[in-house]
Amino acid sequence: MESYKSQRWALFLTLCTTLWLPEAAGSTLNCHKMCICAANIVSCSKMNLTIVPTVKLPNLHNLLLSHNGLQFLSSEAFTNVKHVRYLDLSSNELKQLDEFIFEPLSRLEVLLLYNNKISQIDRTAFMSMINLQKLYLSQNQISRFPVELVKEKTRLEKLSLLDVSSNRIKILPIDELQMLPAWIKNDDYTCVLPGPQKTQVRVFDLSGDSMNCSTFKEADEEAFLEQTLTLSCDTKHRNMLKTWTLPGNVLVTPESNQTAKVLSDGNLQISPVRSEDSGTYTCFPQVIFTTQCFITLMICQTMKGAAGRCILQQVCCDKATSFLYV
Repeated sequence: MESYKSQRWALFLTLCTTLWLPEAAGSTLNCHKMCICAANIVSCSKMNLTIVPTVKLPNLHNLLLSHNGLQFLSSEAFTNVKHVRYLDLSSNELKQLDEFIFEPLSRLEVLLLYNNKISQIDRTAFMSMINLQKLYLSQNQISRFPVELVKEKTRLEKLSLLDVSSNRIKILPIDELQMLPAWIKNDDYTCVLPGPQKTQVRVFDLSGDSMNCSTFKEADEEAFLEQTLTLSCDTKHRNMLKTWTLPGNVLVTPESNQTAKVLSDGNLQISPVRSEDSGTYTCFPQVIFTTQCFITLMICQTMKGAAGRCILQQVCCDKATSFLYV
């Protein structure tokens, strides 16, 4: 009888340890005591955990373990959560990522590891994470850039964001980084180059100073109808031959019989100013056609010789200038 009671108490104590002690090795998740569980999301943040609890939810997609005391990830930590797509391990005490530690998480898309104490990352730690898209490793103690994430043969093809800021990295693999495909504003490009200097290209080289924008500035100027108005091609490139187009993309040439002409300094002179001169004027410095000066001129009919007010406005594309009569 005593032996039977001893066995029964031993079984009871074992069950209690499994259900109620979250710090025990291999402990099973208890949503009522340890975490918050909702549908396919489990949040165990700020629960003073020191190990990853065993989660047996086959359809789990989001696992949140941030702001705990996790110092170590066992090799079996994620064997039961193979369908997880979002894993938050940020703000813990993790110091290293061992080999193949995330191998079971082949469906993971987002991994947050920022604000830990990670100083060592095994080169195989992220292997097999073929669906990983975003990896956050900032605010750690990493001294070696995880070059295996960007090298040709070991690169994670779907990885679009890698954050390694606020670490101790001193050397970057420039050659490997330059070979990466670039995504700039989701491939949303629009050509706004009026005039004759257009060329259709299949691949646009963004190296150098081909796409630059100036800071926003504003100034005032006064003008009258029938007066002489001079528009400045205010680019950063000095002593260059400049070409102008009138409203409707009409090229200004010395032979054209117009009230507008290009002066020796590259500025455009309109004399006399007429109401039909309203529209957009564009200046192109020779050779570097990616730098333009857009000038929008709107003429308003004034009554009894009253002056119109000209607002000079500097906007994007090296110093685009807008004149607006109000």
